[in-house]
Amino acid sequence: MESLTKQLEKYAITGHENLLGKRVLLRVDVNVPLGENGAVDPGEDWRITQAYKTIDFLTEKGARVIIMSHIGREKHESLRPIFEYMREHRTMGFLPRYDETLITTMVEGMQNGSIIMLENVRQFDNEEANDSSYLNILIPLCDLYVNDAFAVSHRAHASVHDITNYLPSYFGLQFIEEVSQLEKTLNAMEQGNSVLVLGGAKFGTKLDLLKRLLPRVDYALIGGALANVFLRERGFEIGKSFVDDTDISDIKDNTKIILPIDVVDQEGDIVAVDEIGKNDIMLDIGPETEKLFETIIDQSKTVLWNGPMGKYEDEYTAGSIAVADSIARSGAFSVTGGGDTATVILEAGLQDNFDFVSTGGGAMLEFLVKGTLPGIEAILNKK
Repeated sequence: MESLTKQLEKYAITGHENLLGKRVLLRVDVNVPLGENGAVDPGEDWRITQAYKTIDFLTEKGARVIIMSHIGREKHESLRPIFEYMREHRTMGFLPRYDETLITTMVEGMQNGSIIMLENVRQFDNEEANDSSYLNILIPLCDLYVNDAFAVSHRAHASVHDITNYLPSYFGLQFIEEVSQLEKTLNAMEQGNSVLVLGGAKFGTKLDLLKRLLPRVDYALIGGALANVFLRERGFEIGKSFVDDTDISDIKDNTKIILPIDVVDQEGDIVAVDEIGKNDIMLDIGPETEKLFETIIDQSKTVLWNGPMGKYEDEYTAGSIAVADSIARSGAFSVTGGGDTATVILEAGLQDNFDFVSTGGGAMLEFLVKGTLPGIEAILNKK
């Protein structure tokens, strides 16, 4: 059976015969955190640098590139800070509003190899409703569409899904790289000596992934708030730690699942998990757990990691950094993804020690569970 990567490569923009002068509507994901000054932190620009692969390919071929993306969770949020940052590295213009005269004038006036960025697509309700009618002014001005936004392609939104009904559609370089590496990871896990590391506080898709991969992996190392669910179900006191009511009765006693043996509490003290008090809050894995996880990781050939080991947003970072360092030094084929997880690796300067760092969090998880995404199916099954 043909791999999904091979199927996507048939729709790769790199295979297009002639892009000179073509107006390309390009969906990327440059949704990166902004600092307190409202500007991009150079240490957080990793998704932007990944987007340059396809942007540069298109401009070098003489295409006229119209970039779509989103930022944040609120409709009022603007991509202008992203544009201002990218403009320091690439020559480009910005369309501040979806005005017919403005769009027509700017797009029709584009030169070969030029770039324009549109304002946040999520300012329109139609985007999340998978209705690309808000792009009706723009679509007739474009020759083709490219999806290079793997990280949002698990959502059937207009700019990754419905848009494919109206323009010849292709995948970008980063998108195909994402699928290729994640398929490689799943195949590698079938070969034995593989470890899944899961953390964070989002339960749904992570538990789906855990259930899917448990038959393939030798161990599943669980940290973060995810571990609290398992500790509670195994009879441990978890105090006032954050916990979810997800049903894990079918896997709670699985011997492949390795839980923390000590933790950092709200006072910063190291506490064994069988000594947690009723008022304690578990906020990170402890040093003995770090050593336990390191021992297992060191013996593995493949490691897949998603989610921090502690409450990362409140500076409980030691456990996550220790795990990142263990994986980096292990020599295993290592793949990771997710916003907080990628940040750990980037801030520790370990990205070059990982075989692949995915731009996707939820998209990576869903792809590993289902083997496809709505943004993939929209192009592969295009009528």
